[in-house]
Amino acid sequence: MKTIQITDEDYEFLQDLQHELNTQTNDGNADPVFWGVMETKEDAAPCGCGETKIHLGDGYVADIKEAVRYVGEYLPELSDVDRMTWEDTDKDDIEEVADFIRNVINQQADLIEVEDRSFISRETGAFLTKRACQEYIRRYSYNHSKPHTYAMTAYRNFELARLLKILKTMEIKGN
Repeated sequence: MKTIQITDEDYEFLQDLQHELNTQTNDGNADPVFWGVMETKEDAAPCGCGETKIHLGDGYVADIKEAVRYVGEYLPELSDVDRMTWEDTDKDDIEEVADFIRNVINQQADLIEVEDRSFISRETGAFLTKRACQEYIRRYSYNHSKPHTYAMTAYRNFELARLLKILKTMEIKGN
């Protein structure tokens, strides 16, 4: 049997990694498993297939509640007639709110349809353990949109399968 010389710190790391690999969930995936950061962003949807929102320009997209708050910021600047028009506006009707923004406030207010789109983040790469992925998200979630862990299988990735098998089964003994 061959031996490998490693530092005490690396030895402890391998012990912890082996334990984590052998006890973590696979979230329903076949071995070998690795982890990535899944993000969810709002994206344009085909007509009739998403949630209707108001595009207020400069990439700002508002749902009905946000659009009503947006109008509220302008109310002090409006004439009495315009404020009365706002009082008569159905605040639950996104088309009426958009018309008010366009016609009274003179701002862009295009109705668009959006849906959530999930994707694996390209910026993070792969994690060997779910715990490491969760730690990354805890520290750097501000860089991502609704991040969460996502288990992936490296089916037929024989190199990764072999490495993980070695890590999971190697005998770790102290001096």
